[in-house]
Amino acid sequence: MEHTGKPAPFARPAKSAAPEKSKARAWATRLLEFGVVAAIVVAGYLSYRNKQMDRLYGEAAGYPEFFRGTRQSTDAVRKLARYRGRRATAMLLDIALGHTLMVSGDLQVEAIKDLAMRDDPQVPVAVAELLQPQEGLDTRQAAATALQHLPCRDECNRSILHYLERIWRGEPNYEDRTPLPPDFRDVTASLQEDQQTLYGNLYSVLRRERMETLTNLVKVYGLGTDAPSAFALDLISRLGMRDACPLLLRSDQAIQRHLTDYVAPRSQLQSAKASLNCK
Repeated sequence: MEHTGKPAPFARPAKSAAPEKSKARAWATRLLEFGVVAAIVVAGYLSYRNKQMDRLYGEAAGYPEFFRGTRQSTDAVRKLARYRGRRATAMLLDIALGHTLMVSGDLQVEAIKDLAMRDDPQVPVAVAELLQPQEGLDTRQAAATALQHLPCRDECNRSILHYLERIWRGEPNYEDRTPLPPDFRDVTASLQEDQQTLYGNLYSVLRRERMETLTNLVKVYGLGTDAPSAFALDLISRLGMRDACPLLLRSDQAIQRHLTDYVAPRSQLQSAKASLNCK
């Protein structure tokens, strides 16, 4: 074998994996320590946050250990509204619905205003439940105003219809149960004007949710059948919803197929058709 005289290449020793594993373990330890510290910080913050919310809710709800006065209660509702999340929303709903130790119309109104700004499907349904004749005018007004900024479908829509039907049938609102003397005519006129504004706000919500409104008028109030509710016929005219014309015509045809002694809201149906110019 021929010898070239060149030295054999020097073989480099293989690097040990021990230092790399040691660094990886060190990083893992640091990450774990950071995670533990972060978890402690978050838990501490949530605990502090919940305690603050509990205190504000207690002030607004009238619990003796927290209550300091009506003005402080109103401030507490405003401060509680700054918190986001389901827990804060549930507390505001309790206040708005009067599910608290102390029930105040002013606090209910304040809570309703704050709830109108929240994107929670429970809010419009709960707010619409306040549309009852026995509720105060301010509370009903706040609810109607809030629903103008909230989606109102399903139960919410039916609550509006139910309230309007009760009023249409002659049930008095809370403010109508104690007739005022003649000297208070201006007050009576002002209350009636406020009521009409409230109804107008509810009408605008029903028009906005027109398909849901028509669906409920069909399912619950018989629109399109041979026994349409007189309330539904009157409401359709007030709303000016020409989308209901096919349903009115269908009811008209169904009623005509019955005997002459069949009791049906024929005159109301014809009035509704005429008001909407249904042909």
